[in-house]
Amino acid sequence: YVYWESMTLRGFLSLRCPVCENTKVFEGYFDTPDQCPACGYFFFRESGYFLPHVAIGYGGTVLVALGVWPLLQFVFKIESDSVILTSMVTTALVFGIWFVRYAKMLWLVLDLAIHPPSREDFQSRGR
Repeated sequence: YVYWESMTLRGFLSLRCPVCENTKVFEGYFDTPDQCPACGYFFFRESGYFLPHVAIGYGGTVLVALGVWPLLQFVFKIESDSVILTSMVTTALVFGIWFVRYAKMLWLVLDLAIHPPSREDFQSRGR
């Protein structure tokens, strides 16, 4: 098996399987298949496996939304609080929805760095 160490930035950005990089991790915008059709790696190691992606997504979204404030106020010299707040909320909504898949992918790669795949991760185990 090819392990996560060989995952390229291109594979990450194109949302490919971090184990083999042959197939996409997502079937639809939010749907992750149970396993990779190419290498057989089961993406869901256990119930609630992808739950930590919520914290990753939240943190990234908050950082990006908070970055809008100094950009608008100090770079573009916008002083209207309502314009800044509306821009921050809009940015948070748009970025948050876009970033969901990358947050899941980041969690998958981080988890594979901590717990490299074993033979069990390629077997059904009654999932």
